[in-house]
Amino acid sequence: MRIFEEKQQFSQWWLIAILAITNGGIFLNLYYETEGFSNIGSNTTTVLTLIITSFIIASIFILELQTKIDSTGVSANFSPFPFFKKHYNWSQIDKIYVRKYSALTEYGGWGIRGFNEVKAYNVSGNYGIQIVTKDKKQFLIGTQKPQDAEGVLKRYAEKISQ
Repeated sequence: MRIFEEKQQFSQWWLIAILAITNGGIFLNLYYETEGFSNIGSNTTTVLTLIITSFIIASIFILELQTKIDSTGVSANFSPFPFFKKHYNWSQIDKIYVRKYSALTEYGGWGIRGFNEVKAYNVSGNYGIQIVTKDKKQFLIGTQKPQDAEGVLKRYAEKISQ
């Protein structure tokens, strides 16, 4: 295999439940405060809160972690946001391997995590592609296909030693 590609989305049942309960609570609050939506114009703060939380919830479900390993290097992107795109050329990488990790204890959860030298993009699970750059920065990309990723990494192992 020459190329590894993976797309992942947030689809955990507990995340959906938390977000639905949160938005439902705001919606019910708005309903009661506006007496059944009859005077909705009098409560713009709650309406604005409902709109903002609905937007945040929708954006969580359109986020997609896209991972690609090919002859140019390793890329990860939380689409559709281009400012969360990372690419490492093989010449920048000191070590790369698949490992088991704990999202909660090592990175504080899922999503776009970390600061400075240690960062992670992950959606779910506990396997990731660990990248250590030549300037000792660490970047982990979560994967649901650890065996496939490992197979492609072995193919490009000679590019790292150059």
